[in-house]
Amino acid sequence: MKLWLEKVWSKCPGGLLKKPSLLVCDLFKAHVTESTKRLATKLKMHLAVIPGGLTRQLQPLDVSVNKSFKGFMHEEWAKWIEARTCPVTPAGRVKWLSISNVCEWVKNSWRQVKSETIVKSLKKCGISNAHDGSEDDILYEESDALSENNHEDDFSGTDDNFLGFCDDKLCYGC
Repeated sequence: MKLWLEKVWSKCPGGLLKKPSLLVCDLFKAHVTESTKRLATKLKMHLAVIPGGLTRQLQPLDVSVNKSFKGFMHEEWAKWIEARTCPVTPAGRVKWLSISNVCEWVKNSWRQVKSETIVKSLKKCGISNAHDGSEDDILYEESDALSENNHEDDFSGTDDNFLGFCDDKLCYGC
């Protein structure tokens, strides 16, 4: 966590100037250690820890962004499979993807997620709503309405729903 905060988070806009920032995270042990809390204070970062069982309602990525992103990743995978240029083993099974292929898919998919989806997701979670209460109704809208990409498959919920990597697990950060 320390490495990620120093190498990634602190390089985000405002990070070099150590402007106050907010990091929303779950109860994963590395997110809530004393050393993480000390480093967060040093970086002028406020940690907002989501209570167990509420990630689907309070984590902006889970509320709407991941569904769009995973839908675009699925499209990338489908194009790759349909092109029939994927390498196969002598037994005819599709070989695992190269890291560079997956990184390209992630880059392309992330670029397709509209910034409006991200902003609406933050508001849906109550993170960046207007202080005067004029946007409080957003908290009670249906989450599916936030996803503008209309992918037919439901990619919300667990990562088990996305099987496009030959059963390989893909880990990604923000």
